[in-house]
Amino acid sequence: MIEVEPYPTGVVNVPGRIAGTAFFPGGYGLWQADGPIPQDPIMILGHDFHSEVGFRESFDRGGEVVMEKGRPVMGPTWRSLVCLLKEADIDPSSCFFTNAYMGLRAGSGTTGRFPGSTDPGFVERCRAFLTLQIRTMRPRAILTLGAWVPSFIGPLSPELACWTKTTSFADIDNVGPMITDVRFPGAPDVLCAVGALTHPSLRGPNVRHRHYGGAQGHPAELQLIRDVLVHATASST
Repeated sequence: MIEVEPYPTGVVNVPGRIAGTAFFPGGYGLWQADGPIPQDPIMILGHDFHSEVGFRESFDRGGEVVMEKGRPVMGPTWRSLVCLLKEADIDPSSCFFTNAYMGLRAGSGTTGRFPGSTDPGFVERCRAFLTLQIRTMRPRAILTLGAWVPSFIGPLSPELACWTKTTSFADIDNVGPMITDVRFPGAPDVLCAVGALTHPSLRGPNVRHRHYGGAQGHPAELQLIRDVLVHATASST
């Protein structure tokens, strides 16, 4: 993508767009790629899309979520995320699914920090592009996925500055995993609530450590999402 080039070592451009359900930038970021763009969506913000190999597999299948014999087939990230959204009474079609970092991991590896996260110039270009996404999509709420995304988004808003130096969910829960009435200088017309969630692919072993509103584990994150939605509705009225 021109807006974030040049790509640092270990990161390559997305060569096309997946036709069906897929996170942006690999796909269109919509639950129904051929459906309407949601108004005032909930932005689901992941860390990075995938590897070159993973992208190609999803591209060839036609989506990260595909229908087989009338039933959706999806990997662990989507499966866990969709279950969580539905339990929180969130229709996936009301969401915009995107990532903090643009591009793909070169090769087939998908674990660990994104290679581009060590390049300050690339990080800033990705932050600028995320600001553009926020300004364009005008989300009423943002739900981050994983422990690394809050520190990425922290510098984009004075209200999120407390997340800038966080490196773990213990840090995030200590300073507060939900921030309300968030404004972005680069998107001045947007007012939203932001909540930090465990990454769906690692939810099983990690969610039990979450603390929020006097609850622990899965109930804590579920209450966090519900509170984000309450404040998001209040902010948008």
